[in-house]
Amino acid sequence: MRVRKVSRFGLPLLLAVVVLLVPVLGLAQGEGFYTVSQGETQVTITPLANAADPVAFYKSTNSMSSTGFEKASTAVLFLYKNTVNGQVSLFVILGGATGGPAGSTSMTLSGVPAAAVFQVQDDGAGDFRETWQLTPPTGSVSWVWNQGSGDGMVLGPLGGAFQLSLFPQFTAGITDVKFLYGDRIAPQTITLNRVDPIIIAASTNAQPTVSFTVSTSNARVNQPITFDASASKDPDGSIVKYEWDFNGDGVFDQTTTAPTVSYTYTTSGTKTVTVRATDNGGATGKATQTITVGELAVRVTRTISTSAALPGSTFLVIVRMEPQMDVAGVGLQENLPVGWEIKPLENAGAAFKRSTVQWIFVDTIRANTTKIISYELTVPAASQLMTSTMPVCFTLTGTFQAMTPFMEIPVEGDAKVQISSTLPLKEAIAHLVPRKSVDDQDTIDLRLSQKIDSQQLARALEMWQNDESVPSTGGATITLEEMKELAAYAYTCTPVDLPLPLVPAAHINAVRTILAPVPCNNVLLNYTGPGGDRAGSTFTVKVEIWADQDLYGVGLNEDVPAGWKVIPVENDGLTYKRSKTEWVYPTKLPAGTTKTIIYQVEVPQTEAIEMASSDPCYASSNDLYGVVDSALPCMDTTVTGDSGVDVSECVSVLVAISRWDVEHDQLDITLSNKISFLQVQRAIAFWLEDEVVPWTCGQTVGYHMLKEIIAYWLTGTDICDPLPAAPSGPCAPDAATCSGG
Repeated sequence: MRVRKVSRFGLPLLLAVVVLLVPVLGLAQGEGFYTVSQGETQVTITPLANAADPVAFYKSTNSMSSTGFEKASTAVLFLYKNTVNGQVSLFVILGGATGGPAGSTSMTLSGVPAAAVFQVQDDGAGDFRETWQLTPPTGSVSWVWNQGSGDGMVLGPLGGAFQLSLFPQFTAGITDVKFLYGDRIAPQTITLNRVDPIIIAASTNAQPTVSFTVSTSNARVNQPITFDASASKDPDGSIVKYEWDFNGDGVFDQTTTAPTVSYTYTTSGTKTVTVRATDNGGATGKATQTITVGELAVRVTRTISTSAALPGSTFLVIVRMEPQMDVAGVGLQENLPVGWEIKPLENAGAAFKRSTVQWIFVDTIRANTTKIISYELTVPAASQLMTSTMPVCFTLTGTFQAMTPFMEIPVEGDAKVQISSTLPLKEAIAHLVPRKSVDDQDTIDLRLSQKIDSQQLARALEMWQNDESVPSTGGATITLEEMKELAAYAYTCTPVDLPLPLVPAAHINAVRTILAPVPCNNVLLNYTGPGGDRAGSTFTVKVEIWADQDLYGVGLNEDVPAGWKVIPVENDGLTYKRSKTEWVYPTKLPAGTTKTIIYQVEVPQTEAIEMASSDPCYASSNDLYGVVDSALPCMDTTVTGDSGVDVSECVSVLVAISRWDVEHDQLDITLSNKISFLQVQRAIAFWLEDEVVPWTCGQTVGYHMLKEIIAYWLTGTDICDPLPAAPSGPCAPDAATCSGG
């Protein structure tokens, strides 16, 4: 027999077995009580008992135990009580049956009692592959065993009060984990998993036995349900606290000293309910069961036509009652703020009592029918409101009652109204009564729906375009972001008091193309064409927008330098606001559909050009920056593609020659990018005479430049493209030099 033998693989297996024991609750040693737990599993146990000491009971033979509980590919754990001295030990037996496979296991321990030692270390010091470490309250073991053999350990004595946690890792050779307890001759078996920690606890105080009942087998939303744990008992004391988890999330929602509690669910479905009882000695026990909560037997919802109102204004309230069963003795009570005036519109056959705002139905309300009660509420004038400051929020509450079957449920739906001297912009547009002509005025009717209709959206677009203030908002005007949001609310039919629906993010594309009058996106100031126009300082911009999914409330904002004039050419269904260079598409932009916006930009002829003495060809770069975004989904993207133009009072020699009108001997920027034979001849003349080329800020045709001009002519190459086999062209950074050669 080998005892206290450390095996590097055997210890991990022992740890694993201990972990598996955690799910089991309960072990009694002497006058104590023992529990074993794994995850949510708890089992109350008693140790296997015998008069032999732990080493003798382990009975190591041929480097493995001989308890009679050995089984191939199985980790067997149990608590063992020596009936002579009352001490309790933990046994871990790994495999050991004849013909079993080789294996390895490791185990980590925590909460080891201070007096505990390895009473048996199977193959310990005799097997270099194993490791054993124990420094209470922690320890670790790893075991390795050969085919047809086994391994294990005994840890003890454990004492009368402890909480030992085992964390096993069954690397090889173990497929099942069993925990034994009860009668040593015919023990009971608990099957454990091989992954979760095992916790073994001992106490001199017995844990409570917990059970509870549910008051109804037909639980429904918004109906109180009674849970009764009166049948719970504590064998050696009394229960002092009950904790209730009503939704199975592991968090106890309510704590009581009484065994009964009432709870109301607001959602339907299967609910996991757990009650944990604590006795006067601190021991706990718990019980869990599931219940099914059905939909409302009666659904009662309130809709308020606005979430914001003005002092003295009137809005509409509608209460819908939809029973799923016959109900009799029905009443509805609405609780209104003091001083608010009610005007019933539809009582659905019920008797109405104004002083208490109550309705009573004399007849039975049949299942699957709908009863609608509607009324108008008028807010008192500001001087009569029961408040000294605004805005202030008022709450409407209500209760639906029935006698058969008995129920009392709150009215759901809208409840709050904010009273203020001005309305939020979205509420104002949703309740806007558009003017019929320019001589009329827009008005507000808070009794209207909170959904924006097409006429209200069209009027909002006009207000946005013209920077008009919205009625009852304190002079507020509509921004681009707000206009896009209004469009999204309108075309998704979403009430303005609710958030826009959630949709996945889209991939929005926006590309800008600039067509400038001079090659390389250049603008030529103070140039007058043959017809007397200022064509050199006007360029055209095209922005194309598309996405991979439907967009609502699409907008484009183009930021151009101050003083530049934007002239829309094509809006493609978008509405343009001139004062801000903004466009809004007020309808849905379907996935894959491209919207094209085209506009011209006129650069002022007085544009200041900074002329650097070292570089007479200096050009100021003026960037265009744009953003396309949508209200639904709420996202934006920067416009890509061409981003700006270079503003100058001169051009490069190569550009000037390509645009030279030989017949009239002057610059004509409307000519093409390809050089002609006559233009080559004129360039030779410029070169021979060292003559300054007009519109080039004093540049001349140099030797190398003339060769380049001739090469462009002979190859028919566009001057904005590189020459064949040449590294660069006139649009490259090194082409705009002012050396003249």
